[in-house]
Amino acid sequence: MKHIGKKRTAAYIFAAAAVIIIGAVVIYDALSRTDTYETASVAMGSVLSVKIYGDNGEEAAEEIIERAQSAETQYISRYKETSEIYALNENGTGELSDFTAEIISKALEISENSGGAFDITIGNLSSLWDFDNEKNTVPSEDEITEALEGCGYEKITLSGNTCTLGENQTVDLGAVGKGAACDAAAEVLSEYEIDGAVISAGGTVLVYGENPDNEYWTVGIRTPEKDREDNFAALTVSGTAYISTSGSYEKSFEEDGVLYHHILSPETGMPAQSGLLSVTVVSGGGLVSDALSTACFVLGYESSADLLDMYNAFGIFVTEDKEVLTYGDMTCVFEITDDEYVYGD
Repeated sequence: MKHIGKKRTAAYIFAAAAVIIIGAVVIYDALSRTDTYETASVAMGSVLSVKIYGDNGEEAAEEIIERAQSAETQYISRYKETSEIYALNENGTGELSDFTAEIISKALEISENSGGAFDITIGNLSSLWDFDNEKNTVPSEDEITEALEGCGYEKITLSGNTCTLGENQTVDLGAVGKGAACDAAAEVLSEYEIDGAVISAGGTVLVYGENPDNEYWTVGIRTPEKDREDNFAALTVSGTAYISTSGSYEKSFEEDGVLYHHILSPETGMPAQSGLLSVTVVSGGGLVSDALSTACFVLGYESSADLLDMYNAFGIFVTEDKEVLTYGDMTCVFEITDDEYVYGD
């Protein structure tokens, strides 16, 4: 495997003039330009932060927020009665919009390529554990067995825009929704001919175009510990990229000395036990990076190489021993900035 994380390349690292905290990661950039529009809202249960450089920033930002919020309420939320996914889960079949059908199609592809480590049919499991509402109770073995009966991405059929679920299946697009919102944001930025932008939706960040003050974008990766909101590393990229982080620290509880987190294994029905604290994936698409960060967390470091290669993606894995492993050939530079974390072998 390609361990490129040990290359501490100072040539690409620059001094940042300000820090913008957005979701699971932190963006560093200089703010000397005056033609910058910045705003924030809420979408998909997370803060949606928008910073746009150049002309038409306010108009573009308003449309980005509108599309993200409508994506939740009209299309992909399993909680909103107005959404297509809610109706699909209720009826077991439905005619979907192009937007929702494309998300499901791409998600099913990643499910297959990951061998089921990523699976959008874990809705029954998600509801059972109910991390979103902080249920904080370990389900019984019988409850988990029953919920697992509805899992299996291969039981879904998608013919054109017509989607049909298998018996007792429930779709949960929570692991790709924020990435899909960033994909939609990139379309808006292109339509408005925006020069550069930073969009953050929860644990997924889009850096778009060119940083107007520096050639590179530098992204700080959050320390994967529940009570910390600082960074343990910095990632420097140029041009447009999507960065997603999945970690055991995000939604979790402890019972009898055992930590239970929200990244569930579709095979066992339990929180994934891969020896990892977090996985960050850099790729050319928001939905892809979002799904891959979840899949790679479930798979573990050694089993993620082929999947990352399929999508030309770069992965950063933090183990429970605070060792950091990297894989991939993305044109980015990675550097650990916290002495508590070390490069693994």
